[in-house]
Order: sequence, then C-alpha cells, then structure tokens
Amino acid sequence: MWSVNTPQVTLSNTVTDGDDDEANLTFEVWEADSNGNPDTKVSISDSQFGVLVSDFVESGSVASVTVGPGKLEANVDYLFRTSAYDGSLYETDWSGWEPFRVELPVDLTLPNPVSESPDPSWFDAAPVGEHTKPLGADTTRSLGSTGTEQCGPVNDKGQVCLGPMLTELPDTEAAELADPLNSEDLSAQAEVDIPEAEWCDTLDMGILSDRFTQCDRRVRQVLLHDSSGVPVADTYFSFTRRLVLDGTDSFSEYVTVKPYEPVSDDFGQIDMGIVGHECGEGCTVSEPERSDWEGEPSWKPGETHPAWVKTTHGWDSSTSNAEYLFEPDVTLGLSVQDSDGSWVPSLNTFKWSEEDWHQAEDLDQIRCDTKFDDGGCVFLNAAPTYPFNAAKYPQAAAHAWLIQTMAPNQPGSQSADKPLYYMGDSDQNRRNRARICGESGWATNNGHSSALSDEFDDLNCDEFAFASTYNSGGMSADEGGLNEAVPSDSTTGVPNGRACFQTFAKEHEDRIHLYNIDGMIPDFTEVCGRSAISGYQNQGSMSPFPTFRTDMRILDGDAYWLDPRMNGNCTYTNGGTPADPVICTMTTT
Repeated sequence: MWSVNTPQVTLSNTVTDGDDDEANLTFEVWEADSNGNPDTKVSISDSQFGVLVSDFVESGSVASVTVGPGKLEANVDYLFRTSAYDGSLYETDWSGWEPFRVELPVDLTLPNPVSESPDPSWFDAAPVGEHTKPLGADTTRSLGSTGTEQCGPVNDKGQVCLGPMLTELPDTEAAELADPLNSEDLSAQAEVDIPEAEWCDTLDMGILSDRFTQCDRRVRQVLLHDSSGVPVADTYFSFTRRLVLDGTDSFSEYVTVKPYEPVSDDFGQIDMGIVGHECGEGCTVSEPERSDWEGEPSWKPGETHPAWVKTTHGWDSSTSNAEYLFEPDVTLGLSVQDSDGSWVPSLNTFKWSEEDWHQAEDLDQIRCDTKFDDGGCVFLNAAPTYPFNAAKYPQAAAHAWLIQTMAPNQPGSQSADKPLYYMGDSDQNRRNRARICGESGWATNNGHSSALSDEFDDLNCDEFAFASTYNSGGMSADEGGLNEAVPSDSTTGVPNGRACFQTFAKEHEDRIHLYNIDGMIPDFTEVCGRSAISGYQNQGSMSPFPTFRTDMRILDGDAYWLDPRMNGNCTYTNGGTPADPVICTMTTT
C-alpha cells in the first residue's frame, strides 16, 4: 500500500488500447474495510456517478486525475480502480484494485469538550526544586554543597563543629522525623502558627518552592572535638527554614530545629539560637528573642523535641509602581556542653546562604512590588504554571501540546526546561499577533465550520507561543524575540505565520481532529504554530490569564510554564518527521 500526505491525491494508471488509439481512464475510489476489501464507494467528484475522468492520452501512456479538496478523509485506507474509453468503445471490465492511504503528518483526535469542566487552579501547581530565572538574568548554576565543615573557636575544653550539608540522609535511625512540624509536636499554647504546606511537612531533605511558600530542609552533623581535634561526640540535627510571603508589606520566616536522632549520651547539652538576619536594602527585620521560640531550643541526651521561631521581615510598600529584590539570610548559633558539663566555645557562624542546593542557589530571591492593586511579594525564580482547562477547551490545548511536543524549541514545557517569558509591551504584542495571524481571512479560509460550538461561534487563528511572550514566532530577534519565524522565501526578513506549523480543527466520525492544513506539510523544524480553531475554544482557554498574571505578580521578562493538561497516545511517531507523522488520540490530564 502506498501512502500520500494530502487528501488531494493524484491517482494514475497506464492505459493501453488495442488499436493504439488515444484513450482516457475513469477513476473510481472506495473506502476499504478492515480486511482491505472495498466497502463503501466514495464520491470523488460532483458528477452523477461520483467518478473522475482523465484527459485522453496516447496508448501506453499514464493517465492521471487529482482528487479535489474535501473528498477524502485523513488517515483512512482506500482502493481505486480504472476503466478505459477510446472515444467509441468502453472497456467492459475494471482494472484490479490498487490500495492507498491518506496519511496526514498531523492528526490529533481530540476528546469531546466538557462544558461544565471547572478551571484548574494555578495555586495547585507542584512546587519546584530548581530556580528558573527571568529572561536575561544570570543563569549560572551552583554546584551545591561545598562539603565544608564549620567550626567554632577551640580551647582546652574542645571545639564544636557543624558538618557539611548532607546530600543523602544519614544511615541512622531517625527520631520519627517524617513530619518535624507535626501539630502533635507543637505546644498547645504555641503562639507561633506555622502555615500549612503538606509538601513541606513531608519533605525529608532538600528545597521546594512555589510562588509564595518555600521550604528548605537540611540535615547536618553536630560534632564535638577535644582540644587536639579528635572527635569525641556526634549527632545529627534537622534544620528547616520556611519562608512565607504572606503580607502586602511583610513576609515571614520560620526556622525549625529538631534532632534527626536522639541526642547522643556523649553530649551534655546542645543549644541553638538565632544570631541575626540579613535581607537587603529596604528590608527591615524584627529579630526574635530567645523567649520567642516555641519549644525549648535546647536538648539533652535522648531528647528529640522540635523548637521553632518566627521572624518577620518588613518593607516599605508606600511608593507606587516600585519593585525591590531581597535575599533573606539567617545566621544560627550553636553551643555545646560535653558529657562532663563543661561548655566549649560557641559556633556563631552557621550562615544559611553559605551552602546551597544544586541548581537552586537563587530560589530564595524575593521580589516585592507595588505594580498591582496591592503590594506583595513572590519568589522571583520559582516560575508559576498556567494550566489550560483542556477538558473544556481541547482544541486550544491540543494545539499547544503539539507545538510543545514537536517543535524543537518546545515553548513553555517544564519537562524540557523551556519556559515562556512574559512580554508586557502591548504594541509589540499586536505586532507579534499580526505577523502570525494577521492575514485577512486566514482562519475562515483554512478552517472548517464543523469545529464551531454553535451559530454564535467564529473561526479564530490561535497562535502559540502566545503573542504576549518573548517566545512568539512573530517577534524578530532585533526586537528581542527568541524564536523569530521567518519564511525561507522571505525577501523582507519579517516573521510570518507561514513559517509556523499550520493546522485546523475539523469534525470526522463524531470527533474533532486537529489536522495540518492540506498542502502545508510541516518539516518539524518550525518554532511556532497557528491553527484555525473555534473562537470560543481559543478565547476561553486564555480568558483566565489576566487573573493568573495578577495573582502570580508576573512582570515583563518573568518566566512561567504552560501546562496544556493533555497527553497523546501516538502511533507512527518517531521524533516527528513527514515520514513518521504525528497521529495521536488525545486525553486530558
């Protein structure tokens, strides 16, 4: 069976006349059943008999016809046969059947829309463990823990040291540490209420952050050396710093300390405390007193109780349209008594920022601003996720999935680490969209009415990446664009939607499909997409975005992810080439 990548297929056969007269061929097409046998005749013309007739050609030559648009369906098996006529006599028999298949490079079968599907919440996105910086920011990644030991002064009683930040949990029996902030551990009279975040409470070790809450948990070894530097005691402690951006002109830090295992009998006592904070210019810190701790920050042999303290950071939100960058830091102190009851000199230099998690050294940068209705703060490098309501708007979601999955730049894909960058210039936004979708009547000329929801719906051009991003194919490199889409035959060098994936939505066998537009065969090097889809689907999928941008306090250049909330069960796909088309049945997630 031979395959073609367009429904406007050219059919041909050799015609031979016994008298060597010129002759033509009549072509008849049938849809094949599952066994490859003719099942249903297909009308390939508007004539009475639904057949196509070739021009007269010399005997022994090839006669051909081209099936017009709208006659054959994508990804369907067909058979055709021919019968000759020399101008006076008709051939009494048909030729043998010749099978062929119309196989478009793109055919996504979409789920039926669920009109009552509620919009997903962007606040439910999973926290991240790596930083994703705004466009143009330094993207240098750290190597994480330096593996250094921090030690206090030494005297004749010995020296206290804090081992390097561990990257794997110690091979010891933890003191029921799965949830060091569990309410059962907390005093019933506690005045410090630690905000809930389940993903923080169950974090064994590491750092996680969403746009407004961050949890950083570290396990370090506390060591006691004698005056000659020989270790005489050791135990493990868990340190948790939770930052909560919970105010219009302030944010909070919660530091929790808890033994990872019962304190060793080789110690007499271990005390912890806050030495001080740093935050940056414009940030004020209300330093806590020892009496502000909940749970006593002191441990004797065998003890495992937690202790925690809240610190409030303030900033001036009275100046309109302002923004500030803060990098909060905390220094803890450690005092140790040996088993004989003698105190060794304190270690007062446990600075949180001196060791970082790999690829997360700037995850704790806080940007506060007054550019929205109220002042507020976000973790600048914890990129938020905009989730499509794929169940309600499957046409738009499938189009975004296609570009994210098959385009080499994969715009907005979190798994590929390819963020979208918000672009706030409204004039540039209009230019971007005009270049991708501005051709007069493009959606109407290339779309299909079967994709519409009702008589009030109109065909729209849906572009991705969005015009309001630096990722837009319509934004030239000279304008700061990352993925300019300039057609290979351009004489102006101006981006144009002709250089994008070009698709349209159409109903087939009671399901909406997303097909490539006939004659516009992708080579899968395209960096953008435009699709003729339902206007209701296109506009509805993005209608929550302004609220998302406000809630997440997204400014020009900020990174964010797009979750199409759609997956494809695909066949004949091998990296996406015209020889291996993208044929997928889509499901929502």
